[in-house]
Amino acid sequence: MENDDSAMLHSKAMIVNNLSMLVKNKCMVSANLGGKDTLLTAIVEINHKESTLILDYSASEHLNKRMTTMPAVKFTTGFNGIQVAFTGHNIKKTKHKGEDAFVMPIPASLYWYNRREYFRVNTPLMNPSSCEIVLPPATEYSTDEYKEAFRAATDVIREGLAAKIAEEIAEEQKAFLKAYAKMSVESKIKAKAERQELEAERAANPPVPDENLVNILVLNLRDISLSGMSLHNRNPVFSYFLEAQATLSNCVLNLPGHGDVTISFEIVSKRMGESQKPSDYNEMIGAKFVNLKAGAESAILRYIQDVERQSNVSNL
Repeated sequence: MENDDSAMLHSKAMIVNNLSMLVKNKCMVSANLGGKDTLLTAIVEINHKESTLILDYSASEHLNKRMTTMPAVKFTTGFNGIQVAFTGHNIKKTKHKGEDAFVMPIPASLYWYNRREYFRVNTPLMNPSSCEIVLPPATEYSTDEYKEAFRAATDVIREGLAAKIAEEIAEEQKAFLKAYAKMSVESKIKAKAERQELEAERAANPPVPDENLVNILVLNLRDISLSGMSLHNRNPVFSYFLEAQATLSNCVLNLPGHGDVTISFEIVSKRMGESQKPSDYNEMIGAKFVNLKAGAESAILRYIQDVERQSNVSNL
C-alpha cells in the first residue's frame, strides 16, 4: 500500500503533528535493519528547534550499532488502525535525559494510511461543526430556474436569521429580568429607565437580518476526515445548490475550538437519511476536499484528534 501517494504526507507541519501522536500514545516502532534484524524502539521526543527525533536505545549493542551504520532505516508501526511508515537517515547515538538514545532528522515524508482513506469521526451533536457555502447571487443572465431557487433559498435563510435575532433578544430580556430582581431600589429605578429607552429604540428601529448574510447557506457536519466530510441538509429548497459532481469553492468550515478554515470540495453523493418524523427533511451530502492546503489540513486533523479524545474520555 505504500505506493498510495494519497496517503503520503510531505508537509513538515503535518509530519510533526502526526508523529506527535505516536509520542503521546507511546507507540512502539519497528526499525527494519535488514534480514531478520528488527529493533523495537519509540519516538520519545521531537526537537522542533533542531528538527530532529529522539528515539529509545535498545538493550542489544549489536542492533544499536546496525542502526547507526545503515544508510537508511525503514520504520513501521500502527496507530488506531492506521498504517504508519517513514525512513530514517543519518541516525546517530546521543544522550537524552542522561540515557543513551538515537537522534535522526525529522523525515521528509510520512506514510499515514487508513483503509477508510483517513480516520473519520462523527461531529458532536451538542457543539456541531458547520460549513458556510456562499450561494452566487442571481443576475440578469441567470436562468429563471436559478432565480427562483435563489429567491426561495434566501427567503429561508432570512427567516432563520430573523428567528435567531428574536431568540437572542428573548435571552437578553430573560437575563435582564434575572439581574433586575437582585438590584437595589435605586438601581432598579435607573435600570428601568434605561430599559424603557432601549425598548423604545427597538420599537422604532426593529433589528432585521443583515442582507449580506442571506445568501450564506450554513449546513452542519455529520462527520469529517482528512479526505472529506458529510453534511446535513434540512431543507429541500437548498438541494438545488448541492448537486452531485458540483465543486464549491471558498467555503468556510467552522471547527469549534479550532477556528474557521477555508476549503473547496466536490459533492460525490446525495441520499436521504433517516428522520425522526415523516415531515422532517434530512438529506445527506457526501463531499471530498479539493486541493486542501496544509494549514487547513492541520486544523482539520487537530479537530479530529480533539473530537476523538473527547469521545474516548466520555466512554471511560
